[in-house]
Amino acid sequence: MRGDKPKTVFGCLLLALALSATIPGWDSIADSSQTNSPPAVVQDGPEPPGAEVAAGRALFLKNCAHCHGASARGEEGPDLHHLDESDPWIGNRIRNGKRGEMTAFEGKLKPEEIDHLIGYLRTLK
Repeated sequence: MRGDKPKTVFGCLLLALALSATIPGWDSIADSSQTNSPPAVVQDGPEPPGAEVAAGRALFLKNCAHCHGASARGEEGPDLHHLDESDPWIGNRIRNGKRGEMTAFEGKLKPEEIDHLIGYLRTLK
């Protein structure tokens, strides 16, 4: 056992090195830390697509998963994978619901939140 410890530590170091090489932008972060230039300023603007999808997933889990399931495969509500409907159609369904089948979310969700939900649903394959 004692002889395995250096191999384990060495293996962990190799794994960390390999993972750091696969992180996009890692080399520019490392290079910028060696200069005296100030860090880049993050500007306000539209959320990157990944952030919008993450926000949509969080909204889905909070508002939709109790009927459609956490995986959106359907429970009380239908499976939401591979939707063929247009974004405006989906947005309309989210806003207005379907009588006796789906809650209307107009007034409960902001328009940009509905857009985030649609963005998340588009990732479901």
